Amino acid sequence: MTKIQTERLLARAGLVLIALVGADAARASEDRKWYATGTAGFVTQSDQQLDYTRPGVAGVTSRTLPLDNGILTGAAIGRYVGDAWRVEAEFMYQSVDHPNFTLVTGTAGDGNYASTTVAVNALRDFDLFGSPSAKTYAGLGAVYATEVDVDFETGGVEKSFSGSGAGVQALIGARYSFGERAFVDAGVRYLLVSGVELDGEEGGAVGRIKADYEPLAVTVSFGWRF
Repeated sequence: MTKIQTERLLARAGLVLIALVGADAARASEDRKWYATGTAGFVTQSDQQLDYTRPGVAGVTSRTLPLDNGILTGAAIGRYVGDAWRVEAEFMYQSVDHPNFTLVTGTAGDGNYASTTVAVNALRDFDLFGSPSAKTYAGLGAVYATEVDVDFETGGVEKSFSGSGAGVQALIGARYSFGERAFVDAGVRYLLVSGVELDGEEGGAVGRIKADYEPLAVTVSFGWRF
């Protein structure tokens, strides 16, 4: 075999090897349908009307609770279903503060309005940027608030009302991939749990509060495909 023939053979072998490696990499990328994310965010919530009732007292006391800003944190695990759709299960905690507030005599103080939730989200990716690394998305989620809690603290004594309920959420955002595995996600989400009933539990709180829970959050997530 001449030198030229040897060089041609090596060149062809190199091309075959590159093609095989490229095919394996593409196949591996396609196989990485699962992903996990950790999320943090900034939350705000509009003032909410609290309808308060208590045993032995007729009628409903309604007060508007002024709400401020707070935090969100949580995690999710998801799976791609086809090229554009994905589903995910998530757990989130979010909380916003409220200033000193008197619901009725004996129930006053500052505190927070918080929740823990589990959800199943269905999301669709869109190629608005014309880049394989950057995708926008929109989705809806079915949510169960395992606990919604409003606290009033004064003089070191906390009085809490808590309950649970079902809700829905809407999510929009964009995701940027760093190679085949790592990605970062920036999004906005709105959650609504309507008419959740919160029963008195800690610090001698009695009665029941009925209110909506509807935080709006801006989030950043870091994820990994596997």
